[in-house]
Amino acid sequence: MRIKSILGLPFDVLKYEFVEKGFSVLDAKRVYPWIHPKLAQTFEEMSDVPKQVRERLPDFFSLGRPICKILQESSDVTSKALLEFEDGNCVETVFIPDEKRNTICVSSQVGCPIGCRFCNTGTQQFCRNLTSSEIMAQIIFWMERQKKLNAAPITNIVFMGMGEPLLNSQNLFAVLKILLNVKTYNFSRNKITVSTSGIVDNSIIELAKFGVKLAVSLHAPNDKKRSALMPINNKYKISDVLDAALNYYKASNTSHVTFEYLLLDGINDSDDDAFELSKLLRKFGAHARVNLIMFNSWNGSKFMGVSNEKANHFSKILLARGIRTIIRKSRGRDIFAACGQLKSEEK
Repeated sequence: MRIKSILGLPFDVLKYEFVEKGFSVLDAKRVYPWIHPKLAQTFEEMSDVPKQVRERLPDFFSLGRPICKILQESSDVTSKALLEFEDGNCVETVFIPDEKRNTICVSSQVGCPIGCRFCNTGTQQFCRNLTSSEIMAQIIFWMERQKKLNAAPITNIVFMGMGEPLLNSQNLFAVLKILLNVKTYNFSRNKITVSTSGIVDNSIIELAKFGVKLAVSLHAPNDKKRSALMPINNKYKISDVLDAALNYYKASNTSHVTFEYLLLDGINDSDDDAFELSKLLRKFGAHARVNLIMFNSWNGSKFMGVSNEKANHFSKILLARGIRTIIRKSRGRDIFAACGQLKSEEK
């Protein structure tokens, strides 16, 4: 019989699993706070759970953590961990400390099926979705590390690591239920961001119910350029993506939608590109925010980034047309932990 990890089970699911295995609802109520937020690593630690229950739980369930194969720290104190799961598959996850917040970047898939031309993760063969427990295990890894170091807790979570979160939506939603639950971690919806390459289906409608922030990877101002960079655009055109993003803003009650725009030299960085982008986002009014991203190189990439001067010029065009714009600071470049650099194949 396969032992199931319960790190990523919302309480209603845990309760069902317990009853199915012959435990009581009361047992589930006693165990759950030990999983979240106490982060118990063994059932034996659960002092208020009857001994006979504690002894039977390992026969059915696991609190096991993934193995940290490699932990690297950048010169800018960003950290990256390579975590290995039970089947030998690995993902990378990143910790980004700042003066006022500690952000973790979480993966949702092993590899990525989207295949964006500028992204290192897209060059890795897609293997599978992560389970909700494997997604949650990445978050727990950083929480436990901060606790061990007696350091400030995690404040922000971005689902921007390896993979497309909305292609693993049900497991993502299970994790969001845990994070947002007032009895577990009580994360603010404004402190969680889910990124998408532009998946326009029921998953984005369901995501709106959680009210978390949405980041859309746009990267081009028209379908011709976007399709050349992102094959997903052949299925979901820019107009469809923008309509879905606007509906998300209205349904989720968030303050804005973020549009990620990677500046690539000679590809999407002209003045005309900036003018066209501002027209696209005009219908969002003050509720669109553009994150301009500097390209982070990786082995085998055919693209080049732009200069700081060029990025500032592009930004000024958008700002002059009423589009809230920031240039995102790259973190962890020297350990390949920056945006678009993650890849879990060991060298």
